[in-house]
Amino acid sequence: MPASTDRELPPAHFRGMMPILPTAIDPSGAIDETSQRRLVGYCLDHGAVAIGHFGIASEFHKICDVDRRWLTDIIVDEIADRVPVFIGVTALGVNTAVGYARLAEEQGADLIMAALPYVDMPDANGALAYYRALSDATSLPIIVQDTPASSSVLTADVLARMCDTIDGVQHVKGEGKDFLEKTARLLELGDGNMSVIGGAGGRHLIHMLRLGVTSFMTGTEALDLHGGAVQAYLDGDEDRAADIYFEKILPYLGFYLDYSEELLKDMLHRRGIIDHPDVIAPPASAPMSDVERREFEWVLERIGYGHESQV
Repeated sequence: MPASTDRELPPAHFRGMMPILPTAIDPSGAIDETSQRRLVGYCLDHGAVAIGHFGIASEFHKICDVDRRWLTDIIVDEIADRVPVFIGVTALGVNTAVGYARLAEEQGADLIMAALPYVDMPDANGALAYYRALSDATSLPIIVQDTPASSSVLTADVLARMCDTIDGVQHVKGEGKDFLEKTARLLELGDGNMSVIGGAGGRHLIHMLRLGVTSFMTGTEALDLHGGAVQAYLDGDEDRAADIYFEKILPYLGFYLDYSEELLKDMLHRRGIIDHPDVIAPPASAPMSDVERREFEWVLERIGYGHESQV
């Protein structure tokens, strides 16, 4: 599925939710195409301004290359140019990431997203070379993803330098250590020209909005809540945004951030968006304890997000 040369370019700054899809599987571990397509519809129905895959929430590191190609085709086909598609290309080596970037462009993606290699972490000069190689390999805009592992390398100054000197680097998603302070610094350095995307699962979402962030890759488990808070703030209603954040999002978020791999699919499954809550083997951690699960369920009931909740 080659990229069209006359497709509309994605915006330089997004306003709204940019959810990263989980990978829907059946109990045997095979890709569940029906659920994957339903996930796309769920995101579109809740106002997504872009949709992505092959991030950490997608369990990208557990997906084989054959399934990568198939999943990208499914997502690009189901979205059908209604919103931009961004594809994660993070890999253990530069050449692999470059190959993923070229494949994403061939299959019709509109942007790519890349974190630094997560085993042999480069220094700042290596990071610049890595993103320059991605920029040289494809015409797609690049979202630089900062992570806790890369936060000491991808300082605000280094990220600003990337945006200034590498043509493809147009967006930054900060999630590493002290990401709130780094977000403020990036917005200051960018002087309105740098696109800074919120992440970290929604932690400090309201504070990132107050700093000036307008787009978020958070809350795929509850896009109505996260999207509602973001849209309220962008519409000028800070009080409404704060109410949603403090009364609906924050109560469950502590549990979610501790068990995000398990609970992302669990929350989507209970609402009928995906058919199975299974994670790709092996799981990232042991499941919630019975005590934690009981309290989590109590919280969901309190905020009106229990088993009976519907999209």
